[in-house]
Amino acid sequence: EKSVGNERDDAEGGKPPHVYDVAARAFGSMMRALEESRDGVTGSCNQSILVSGESGAGKTVTTKIIMRYLAILSQRMVMARSSTAEFDFNCEGSGVERQVLQSNPVLESFGNARTIRNDNSSRFGKFIEMSFEGKRTGRGTLLGASIYFYLLEKVRLVSVNPGERNYHIFYEVLSPSGMELEDRKRYMLTSSFGRGSTPSSVRDFRMTSMSGTFDRRDGVDDSDTYRELRMAMDICFSFDEQDGIFSVVSALLHASNLRFVSDERQSSGSEGCAIYNLDGTSGAVASLLGVTLEALETSLTASAIEARGERLIKKLSITKAEKALEALTKATYGALFTYIVMRINKSIEVRRDSISRGIDEVKSIATIGVLDIFGFESFEKNSFEQLCINYCNEALQQQFNRFVFKSEQAEYEREG
Repeated sequence: EKSVGNERDDAEGGKPPHVYDVAARAFGSMMRALEESRDGVTGSCNQSILVSGESGAGKTVTTKIIMRYLAILSQRMVMARSSTAEFDFNCEGSGVERQVLQSNPVLESFGNARTIRNDNSSRFGKFIEMSFEGKRTGRGTLLGASIYFYLLEKVRLVSVNPGERNYHIFYEVLSPSGMELEDRKRYMLTSSFGRGSTPSSVRDFRMTSMSGTFDRRDGVDDSDTYRELRMAMDICFSFDEQDGIFSVVSALLHASNLRFVSDERQSSGSEGCAIYNLDGTSGAVASLLGVTLEALETSLTASAIEARGERLIKKLSITKAEKALEALTKATYGALFTYIVMRINKSIEVRRDSISRGIDEVKSIATIGVLDIFGFESFEKNSFEQLCINYCNEALQQQFNRFVFKSEQAEYEREG
């Protein structure tokens, strides 16, 4: 709290830029532009903050600090206009502020993972746009936010380097003190696929054991982050929505254990295969995904070819079926992550009834965007996705550098 209160003193004292000072400058610039604007919000009112740095530099934590501090500054504006308002450093008094900040634990669980250099590395890029009231009567009040993401690292779901982990969510649902036993049985995460009472562990699934790394080096307990996740999800998601999300997560865990065998029903010399059904894994996957076992097997072991109005079914080899399973896993998790972000946006978006009346909606909202870009990483074996991540990182950094140099050059020209 002392740091939050002294950011301006640090700036005036000539100290290096501080995260609170950067956030305060962005908020202050927005407020000054709103004060000077007579016709509502203009482009100069909107601000952007770029959080960059190498992997492990603290970009994720910095982004959370910026969001929290912007919410605090907004709360101060509300207090200044009300003699009865009471300041809340945790920003839990306002439903909007709380919902915006509680989106972080959800995104971290489903989008962050342990890498060689960082135990809580964001494996996706995100742009968070926080919207504030622009009209004089409520100027500076936080109205809501929108989250945009890009380049989710889906290859991590099927290939994890030694010393790294898959996404946090898979370890959180399997943590010893996390999910209740009844919930474990519901999602078939106990012995005998939910019929027994012995909880499954991270060593029981290929998805969480392929790298041989199971814990975090920063001392964070997956059971604790699971409880934080569930509290955050209670704000944005209904019970049925949470049930569907954890069903998909559990289905993907079981799907990583699927095996394929040669199909004895095929003619001699055919390379067709089938799912190994005797261990019950395929039944658990189908049940959790809400599909029939036949539909699951057809989607993974056969491909359809259409030619001249005819539809031909071709059986796949074991190698091709394994590739089909990898594609299904990545596509399913990608769709799940997209749904989660969409659902969060729906709960924290700017509501029409929260916008001051009597002025055009577009002109009554000012925004501060926070861009949390990827940290550059170079692994022993780099995937195409990692190439895209590194290229995007460098392109954004170069764009930022060009903008800064251009601004400095314009200032020098003005000064003669």
